[in-house]
Amino acid sequence: MERLIDKAIIAACCLTAFLTLSIDEFTFGGFLVALAIAGLGEALPRVWRLVLAACYLVAALVWPVLAAFLPIIAYDCMRDELWPVRLAWVVPLAAAMRAWDALPWAVVALFCVVASVLARRTSSLANEREHFRQLRDDAHEASMALEARNRDLQEARDLSAQVATLAERGRIAREIHDNVGHLLTRAIMQVEALKVVHADEPALVSEYDGVSETLNEAMKTVRASVHDLRDEATDPRSLMQAALNGCGVEQTSLTYEVDELPDDVARCFVAIVREAATNTVRHSDATSIDVQVREHPGLFQLVVQDNGTGGEPKGSSGAGMGLQTMDDRVRALGGTLRTGWQDGGFRVFASVPK
Repeated sequence: MERLIDKAIIAACCLTAFLTLSIDEFTFGGFLVALAIAGLGEALPRVWRLVLAACYLVAALVWPVLAAFLPIIAYDCMRDELWPVRLAWVVPLAAAMRAWDALPWAVVALFCVVASVLARRTSSLANEREHFRQLRDDAHEASMALEARNRDLQEARDLSAQVATLAERGRIAREIHDNVGHLLTRAIMQVEALKVVHADEPALVSEYDGVSETLNEAMKTVRASVHDLRDEATDPRSLMQAALNGCGVEQTSLTYEVDELPDDVARCFVAIVREAATNTVRHSDATSIDVQVREHPGLFQLVVQDNGTGGEPKGSSGAGMGLQTMDDRVRALGGTLRTGWQDGGFRVFASVPK
């Protein structure tokens, strides 16, 4: 828009040439041709703009009267980056000096200089605007990248905290099971033994029955608490994501489309993901691991796919202990496990019926 305004101003200045020139069809036609070249210069590519400008400059050499409208052409010439193109309008203007009086020629020369200044000023402003727009876009892109990074860090921190919480719950469950549970079991056995020893003393046996009932109730409560803690400590999605994040592979992804995974299946799938990720790092040159956990009407499905090169894993011959362990875990649940090179990498496919 600014260029059109500049050209309109220059065209208005060029109209003063008609005060000193005889107004005929040729002169008026030259003015219209110059306007047409100026208008097309805003729509055509650089090459065609230069071709049209060159044609007019050659015509101005042949017919000096056309030099009166050189400011319009000089504007487009000054937009180019090459200095010979920028100053091409000087040649026909210098040639017109012999055919014109000094004053009209000086006015046209002044208008050419003004057109050149306007062209360079507008080009400079356009370049600065483009530069600032690029800076703004770069800053916005960097801000978005930083926000995404912050979100990733927040998610990683939340996941780490969740995994740590789950691990602590599991530890507490194990401590209660191994310590309190064993002590209660020993106390129950001791009470039962005392009941046998004092079987001929009904009153004493009756008291032991009360103690035994209390201990059995305590054992049931401890077992229920242990199971609750263990169930809460089993979050398969978080454990799988933690295993992927800590395996050392550059790119990992987890697709988890299961409403509720049974505890035994969850422990099996988590163990498979850990083993598969470990095998990928140890025996493959893969740079990405994709894990998919899906629930179907009759079964649960797990797919672990990497992008390693085909062939047997390094340092192994056939199915290793890790793959055998995976197969044993899945078979224990009545499922099937298939492993092998597929789709440009190694795939572990497990399905467990509901």
